[in-house]
Amino acid sequence: MKKSVKAVISVILSASIIFSCMLVTANSVSPQNAPNGSVEDFISDKLGIDKPTQVKYRNAFNNFFYNDFLLGIISRLIPKGSNVYPASEKNTDNFYEGNGDFVNTSDTNGKWSLGYARESIIPFDFGEKKYARGSYSPYWMSSDIYAGEDGTKEDLKVRVIVLDDGRGRGSVVFASVDCIGIANADIRRIREAVADFAEENNIKSINVTATHTHSGIDSQGVWANPLGVIANNLLSAFTFGLVKQKNGIDETFRQTLINSTAKAIKDAYADMTEGELFYSYTDVDDYTYDRTPPYASDNNLYRLYFRPDDENKKPTVIATFGCHPESASYDFLTTDDGLKIDTKLSADFVYYMEKLINKAGCNFIYIQGNVGTVTSSRSLSNDGLPNLSSHDTARRFGYELGYITLGMTMTEEQCADLNESCGDLLGVAEYGGNENYTVWYEGRVQSPEVSVEPVLNVRHELVRFEVQNNMALTLTKLALASVDLYYDSATRKYYADSEIGYMEIGSALKVFLSPGEIMSELLLGGECLDGFKYKGLRELYGENLIILDLVNDAIGYVEPDNYYVIKGYQYDPATDSVKDDSWCALVSFGKNTASKLMGAFIDLVESVRTAV
Repeated sequence: MKKSVKAVISVILSASIIFSCMLVTANSVSPQNAPNGSVEDFISDKLGIDKPTQVKYRNAFNNFFYNDFLLGIISRLIPKGSNVYPASEKNTDNFYEGNGDFVNTSDTNGKWSLGYARESIIPFDFGEKKYARGSYSPYWMSSDIYAGEDGTKEDLKVRVIVLDDGRGRGSVVFASVDCIGIANADIRRIREAVADFAEENNIKSINVTATHTHSGIDSQGVWANPLGVIANNLLSAFTFGLVKQKNGIDETFRQTLINSTAKAIKDAYADMTEGELFYSYTDVDDYTYDRTPPYASDNNLYRLYFRPDDENKKPTVIATFGCHPESASYDFLTTDDGLKIDTKLSADFVYYMEKLINKAGCNFIYIQGNVGTVTSSRSLSNDGLPNLSSHDTARRFGYELGYITLGMTMTEEQCADLNESCGDLLGVAEYGGNENYTVWYEGRVQSPEVSVEPVLNVRHELVRFEVQNNMALTLTKLALASVDLYYDSATRKYYADSEIGYMEIGSALKVFLSPGEIMSELLLGGECLDGFKYKGLRELYGENLIILDLVNDAIGYVEPDNYYVIKGYQYDPATDSVKDDSWCALVSFGKNTASKLMGAFIDLVESVRTAV
């Protein structure tokens, strides 16, 4: 390369770094000193640099300064513990590939069968012993659980379905746990607990996912005693394992989770009965919203309804939509000692969706959808009612989404009858005339329902991700969470293994079984993916492809490479403003996770579909 070219590149790079530093410094200027009320407007007016360009350079600098420099130094100082293995190793223990070769829906010589079960995951000593709540700040210990309006205590559960298309290719298990997330290593422990049973009964796919409630028991080990675990594991590394390494998950809770899930899987299999499967969906855009530009989200609630041939058996409702169950975790109490967090446990809206659907005579399982940064809307469905706690709003949100799930294929008149037969749990009769009250069924469009052909195709693949986020790498090297690392001494890079899956349910649904919290632009595509390596998944595979997040792992946020920032900003063209985006600071593998994940999924789909 000519010296003149090198000089130009050096000048450009130097200017970029200096300019990035200038932008970060400018951000400390008081907005009151800017002509239009913001630092970004000030820079645009005085320097002529548009806001998207500002965001680009600020994020580039932040990624370099926070991740590569500061956290990079810290991560290098942390010695490797016993959870770090050579990159040449590969752990396939208790990994399930799926239920064999894919078949086409034109082959209809099958018959659906489904089994259902659920179990509590509350440890036997809860109340006598305090457990950390799994969200936000560490050391928020809980010894109580929320109660509903009738005083009945809630429960944290694992709900399980076993599904089979009757073709002899094996059954598929889905277990959905009321917790914030479960690492792949612990999911492998659950599979190990039922390994013999699965082999004896031709179970080919065992999927464990989290509802993602932010007020469950710490299922990842980050919130119970992080300082104590970090100190122990540093000592373990420095003594070459003389002090035993541990992670932060309470062992009593971990074993309860394993035992309860294993029992529910066996009970659900024993409950299997033949029947028909029906599919429908409805728009719930008014009930959820995305917190981060480009504000892309899948606004549908999807429902599979299993109707047993045996009329003495209960139908089962399988529902999914993307939404953080976090409302109940926002309760604060004002006491004589000041402001405190209410640390009671709760399954959030999921518990009350189930309660409503059970009242209608159906089993229920909620599987988290394409959650990204999506949370609940409509003021958490409070309908303008006064003096509601955050938990009250979570309860109302659950009831409302439960009604919508049951009533999506009904007429408005039928929905009114459903509302009354289930006890009018939202108080339509009492509050329906209030100015700010919205009756859940008024104006709703009846959704069509289709019968699903008995074809179930599932395939899984192991994927190895480079851990580029040095905050995540530091915490993982310290074994705070139950995650294994693989180290390549030649490149000095660390990797973590996870799983992805692709499932087809008849011709109705194609499903990406995702281990993370995928930003929905990766599903929906469009202009927001300009500059990204791949098109959106629906552009590639059709509108009937959905994402189930947090399946078989909890790898954190998956943001498109061209948007990724460990701590920074996103430009919102709708308001010509800059919004904070720091979701990937703690829970993400790094800037190339999205392209690695998307590429692996595309390869998986192409491999199974070309074989049919």
